[in-house]
Amino acid sequence: MYFGPSFSAPVTAAGAVLWRGAGNAREIAVVHHPGGEWRFPKGRTAPGEHMAAAAVRAVFEESGTTVALGPWLGSTNYVRDGWPEHVDYFAAEVDHVDGLLWLSPSLAADALSRPDDVRILHEFLRRITVRTSSFILRRRADYPAQPVLSAYGVREEPCGDLECALRIAGESFASGRPAAVCADLAAVQEFFGELCRRRPAPVPVDATVPEGGLLVLHGTPDRIVTVERHLV
Repeated sequence: MYFGPSFSAPVTAAGAVLWRGAGNAREIAVVHHPGGEWRFPKGRTAPGEHMAAAAVRAVFEESGTTVALGPWLGSTNYVRDGWPEHVDYFAAEVDHVDGLLWLSPSLAADALSRPDDVRILHEFLRRITVRTSSFILRRRADYPAQPVLSAYGVREEPCGDLECALRIAGESFASGRPAAVCADLAAVQEFFGELCRRRPAPVPVDATVPEGGLLVLHGTPDRIVTVERHLV
């Protein structure tokens, strides 16, 4: 019997590419799933849970360690047990985690079971060439943003003007410690524009932020490496 086009909303999940070391000594963590797959730590998002918070929770559940997220790396889409699944991945640097298999990038690519995970690994190697710090600009609104801020290891600081925001951002990028400020939309756009003038971003980014939105800037003392726009 033919019923016409069908649609299945995807199961959503999130995870992280855990890494340590630098240069030729850089290593990637992979985990062995009971189903037989070798993959990155990941887990399904709970109802109403932001993907960044889900990624941190999933890493803790599979490795026992709490991470602060770095840049978003991309997503994979596949079908499991007849149902579509969408997984978002972030980078997360760690010092040491027991119970995981740590491999060089080339060996990790050989070990991963899914070709799409290998693609995420290659995206990680392309994007994560330097250590960055996360600085968040959040549009002021009555939305619970702390779960998302916590995923990046951030607590908001009071900020009244442009110079205050630039000082907090400068200290964050210089020290490697994440930071965040909250302001109204016009101020967020002003802060972002000035940060991009002082630390050039690789490509132009739209600073429009809807209610409950935030900008996550990953940068170094002299440049902004990536910019993400999230909704709480």
